[in-house]
Amino acid sequence: MTETRKPHRAVALTGIIGLVCIVLLFAALAASLNTKPYMPPKVAQKYMEQWLIESSREVAGVVRLKHAKALEPFYLRRDYQPVWMDSYELTPAAMELLQVLRETAADDWRNYGYELATLEREANRLSNIPKQATAVEVLLTDAFITYAQQALNAQLLPDTGEGDHPSIRRVAAISQEPLVGEEQIIDLLHDSVRRNDLNALVARLTPSHPGYLRLRKELNRYLAIANSGQWVPLPDKLSLQLQDRHAAVPQLRWLLTQTGDMPKPALSWLFKQEEQQPRVPAAGAEADLSLNEYLFDNDLANAVKSFQRRHNLPDTGHVDARTLVWLRVPPHQMAQKIALNMKRWRHLPAELGNRYVMVNMADYRLQMINGNSVELDMKVIIGNLQRRTPVMAQTISTLELAPTWSVPKRIAINSLLPKIRRNPNYLDEKGYQIIGKVDGIDQFISPHDIDWNKVTPQNFPYRLIQKAGDDNALGSIKFLLPNDKDIYLHDTSQPELFGLHNRALSSGCVRVEQPRLLAEKLLRGQQGWTRRHIDSAIDQNRTTRIRLQEEVPVYLMYWTTWVDEKGTLQVRDDVYQRDLIAGLPPINPEVSL
Repeated sequence: MTETRKPHRAVALTGIIGLVCIVLLFAALAASLNTKPYMPPKVAQKYMEQWLIESSREVAGVVRLKHAKALEPFYLRRDYQPVWMDSYELTPAAMELLQVLRETAADDWRNYGYELATLEREANRLSNIPKQATAVEVLLTDAFITYAQQALNAQLLPDTGEGDHPSIRRVAAISQEPLVGEEQIIDLLHDSVRRNDLNALVARLTPSHPGYLRLRKELNRYLAIANSGQWVPLPDKLSLQLQDRHAAVPQLRWLLTQTGDMPKPALSWLFKQEEQQPRVPAAGAEADLSLNEYLFDNDLANAVKSFQRRHNLPDTGHVDARTLVWLRVPPHQMAQKIALNMKRWRHLPAELGNRYVMVNMADYRLQMINGNSVELDMKVIIGNLQRRTPVMAQTISTLELAPTWSVPKRIAINSLLPKIRRNPNYLDEKGYQIIGKVDGIDQFISPHDIDWNKVTPQNFPYRLIQKAGDDNALGSIKFLLPNDKDIYLHDTSQPELFGLHNRALSSGCVRVEQPRLLAEKLLRGQQGWTRRHIDSAIDQNRTTRIRLQEEVPVYLMYWTTWVDEKGTLQVRDDVYQRDLIAGLPPINPEVSL
């Protein structure tokens, strides 16, 4: 009996030993997979010296470093230790820098000089090859210096240098701070690496506003669509409505799924590859339109409505001419538009304030933000195409109730002079007063004492002031902003204009739809200025200036794309033609009809 048990014990012991060996083998394999290969510093030094000292060498075979003279002492001081690489892997700071470079360069607004194509190619194929990892390290530092100089020297700000509103004050000499150079950037980099906060340095050079970060997600979405290779333009002159059948319906459904307007089918993650392939007939083949996939059904109509609402179009659910213009915009061009709008956040301070007024010119809207909620929301009228409202960040410091209007000379000679010639009583009817020189002294002059036929735009010696009242061009309230372009917010004597779709109509200032309500909110808590007091001063045409106890920031911005509070990408017409990028024609649905 004892003898028969021995073989069984031996077999069991052998099995246990084998099992232990297998476990140890898998443990060793797992450990090896989780162990990073180590890149010795002297290996990195070898290649860095080749690229930084021997100027004839080119990194990754094609790139000549822009900042080689600054890079060599930087790495020498560090004993050639990398800052963006953890052996053969990108650090989180490196991945964030790559994202920032990608989104900065995505609009093709200018040649940014990051050598991004080479950098991304080398980063995507990283392996435990020292030369390749060192190339990525050096390219990242070179690109970082370029980016930091552009960011710190305000070279990434679009919508600047427009001559619509030249400064009303001329200064003989304007002192400008010297540009930030390579040495200062290197010092910043050294200090950041020493304190182990490279991530924070990249973040400080990039807008951190929630609106910017939300656009980042949408930029990546449209770049993914562009890189998928699946996008093709919908047919020109396409028109679709509910229950229509058309060979382009599968492509439309795919596109609206990619843009987020059409919910993805349940369990779509099981059929991801199939979902990424829009089913369209092969070239030369006829579609069997009886199949359901070619039917413009309710789900697709609702998706079109979502798309239309995001583009401020009538949400009919039909693919009409204006909707088709936007549907045919290539995803890479939409990505460029988003990236350019991300740059516009650089006009703003890092902290907007707890309570502020935000005007989006492209949306013709003003919002007063209090904390994280919208306290006021109203329409605005902005400058016309000849006198575009400039982008600016200022403060509302003073309100003027029942204001008078000192007519700018350009408006007097270009707009009012022809009306005065046609109707000599025009100035009296509209409440204008004339000030002119009499014996070298400013005096009020009767319009009937002037021979207007002899007054020309080249010879207009008068100043016009419009009294407070219903006809006053500024309306009932003027909101003053300290700036040298004479731009401010005000009411209007033509409230019917707020009913128009395109409201680029003023001479540059911003007209607000509900001025009394805005004044009431701005003066909240200021003793003696309730809504009743405001109305009384206005109704009696009693011109009154009120200085706010607490100035309120106001931002005049131009966003043709932004992400709203619901997380939805909004797109608007480029009324000022400021999104002209990469030599592409402007997107203008009105012209394309």
